[in-house]
Amino acid sequence: MKMLLKIGVLFSTVLLIIGCSTGKKPPTEKIANAELAISRAQDNNAREFAAVELRQAQDNLEQAKQAVQEEEFDKAARLAEQALMDASLAETKAESEKASKAAAEMRESIDTLKQEVERK
Repeated sequence: MKMLLKIGVLFSTVLLIIGCSTGKKPPTEKIANAELAISRAQDNNAREFAAVELRQAQDNLEQAKQAVQEEEFDKAARLAEQALMDASLAETKAESEKASKAAAEMRESIDTLKQEVERK
């Protein structure tokens, strides 16, 4: 019974050490993912169709990088995750707006063709 207790305490201690040590690393992967998401959003014309969301993503990314400089890694991770979500929203909104615009242009073309057919 005492052996089981010692193993349990040892196991808990190891988990605690591992848990504490993982919070002390900069969230470089999360920041890289946010940068990639922002780049994808920009490639999908988010500047034109989702400027507010894109700007928010960029601001959060910059704040995350600043938090890394200040060694506030938990804060940096949260900000990088928020930047990723904002960039994804900007990309999705831009794609949706582009699709809506393309659909409107297609409807206009169809209407023009209908008018030409009716004239003949």
